[in-house]
Amino acid sequence: MVAKNYTFGDTGEASLRLRRLAELYEPESRELLARGGCHSPRAAVDLGCGPGWTTRLVHEALRPRRTVGIDASARFIDEAKANHGDELEFHVGDVTQGQFAVDVPDVLFCRFLLTHLSNVGATLARWAKAAAPDALLFIHETESLETENPVMDFYYEHVRRLQEHYGQALYMGGLLTAFIEQSGWRVVESRRVMLEKPAQKMAELHSSNLRTWRSDEFAKEAFDAREIDAMEKSLERIVSGEDAAGVVVNAARQIIARRA
Repeated sequence: MVAKNYTFGDTGEASLRLRRLAELYEPESRELLARGGCHSPRAAVDLGCGPGWTTRLVHEALRPRRTVGIDASARFIDEAKANHGDELEFHVGDVTQGQFAVDVPDVLFCRFLLTHLSNVGATLARWAKAAAPDALLFIHETESLETENPVMDFYYEHVRRLQEHYGQALYMGGLLTAFIEQSGWRVVESRRVMLEKPAQKMAELHSSNLRTWRSDEFAKEAFDAREIDAMEKSLERIVSGEDAAGVVVNAARQIIARRA
């Protein structure tokens, strides 16, 4: 999903990062979709689909008659079409405005999307108005990231400050319930899932992100360039295995909601 102030970019490197992210979080995302008890819906929409890897997951898990990925990045949409052929549909659109390219979808899925939005409540409300009367909404967002490695902690603090500057929330998972209850959705299930991810894999994602967001205007003003250089080198040592970093304990909030 590339929208205003989406600081992680839609470059080739960003695309590769999204594929690695999809692989890293596929098991728990597949389990979330399975818990909804939804089989072969008429239409399912993957919101902020990027190059389409989550769209493929939604299609495999639910077998909708029509599976649609929506993203604001024309570059990602072109790549998704090339990656996945005619079996899946992909369209450029602004998900914050409820532009789904499909009438009244039965299923909406988003993972690590709401963390990048500054208008979460209004966006959820627009989704409810555009969805089918009994539609299901699946959400996966981060509540916390804990690590004993100081470099990783340093990275998370910088990202938190960067997103906060743009009215976004790194730890959106902890805020979701309040947003959902006021937006036309009813929570069916809200589950806190504790995930342990290898710090080496996480550092690979973070290093790629850092090379993008360090050029952001706010980041250049607010952060010390020498510290960012040092952080980037430290992350690269973790990725290479030169420095051991253990695991990152990721508390995730998974929500299944039904249109109220």
